[in-house]
Amino acid sequence: MAIPTELPHEKLSHWYFAIGWARQVMIQNIERVQALGLSTAYDERHLEQLDDMEQFLKMSWDVWMDSIEKDCAHSGLEVSHES
Repeated sequence: MAIPTELPHEKLSHWYFAIGWARQVMIQNIERVQALGLSTAYDERHLEQLDDMEQFLKMSWDVWMDSIEKDCAHSGLEVSHES
């Protein structure tokens, strides 16, 4: 069951970049463990979860930016979607 979650929008980019960094570290760890000939199944499952979290944060960022754009439309301001 999906439960809607309120996120402090001003922290979205921080969390997005933190997840991106965690993904890079996890990928490096998977490569290191594979080179040792050991199983990476555990790390790969966690990498999938990080991928899901990154996608969730990206979608949340886009929704937030869309809402800002709609709010600013009346004032003639343009808003960039870049994070």
